[in-house]
Amino acid sequence: MQLTKIDRWLREKFIYRTHIYTMRLPETGLPSDVMVEELEDSPTRRYRFCLVANATHDVEAVLNSLKVGNQMFATRIVETNPWYRKIIAPDGKSFFYRVVWTGIGVIAVAAVVVMAQRVMMNELLQEQLMEGFKLFRDG
Repeated sequence: MQLTKIDRWLREKFIYRTHIYTMRLPETGLPSDVMVEELEDSPTRRYRFCLVANATHDVEAVLNSLKVGNQMFATRIVETNPWYRKIIAPDGKSFFYRVVWTGIGVIAVAAVVVMAQRVMMNELLQEQLMEGFKLFRDG
């Protein structure tokens, strides 16, 4: 199913994390919300640090500080797997449409309950419905 803007925003906000790989940390402009992970040292490793940012403005601040310092970097978007992922970002489904159809279902059930309650309270309507059912049954 096609994702709506709300679905994409939910995924960007709560599921996706941006990993920024670099050889050295930027001297200035590193936001406090950015997690710094030092990667293991090996001959095949191209980068030494991984900066994990959640918010878009944090990513932009880190990238700007890396560009100002003329540092080489690489970015990757990584999907996390929190406990609420199946609720707000199900695979191949839209959370927004699921909420909309659930709301429509609840409203329909409430309308049926209200109509049934009104029929049960109105004796004249009850008699007319029973006569109609008898006519339909006897045919």
